Amino acid sequence: MLRVKRILREFVNFIKGINQAIIEDSVSALQLEHNELEAAFLTMVLGSLVGVTTLSPILSLELLGTLKNEIKILENRAARGEDVLGDLMASLGGEW
Repeated sequence: MLRVKRILREFVNFIKGINQAIIEDSVSALQLEHNELEAAFLTMVLGSLVGVTTLSPILSLELLGTLKNEIKILENRAARGEDVLGDLMASLGGEW
């Protein structure tokens, strides 16, 4: 009887572990998708200001107000210079 309880407890813990792994994988996939959509939005809005015609310049200027945080991120990247490896590690998440 004790052996059956132990086996069932281990099985339940195994299922909980799989559930937690699926949740963590889903969250990381959603974060990656969010970053990609944000980059596409930035390209659409700021693209016309640098010569890539995606939106009209007037519409781009109207949407600039919503991009305050993204512009700050771009400024920080410009101040850091060409820290490609640092950006790559930051995009992977976690504390390095």
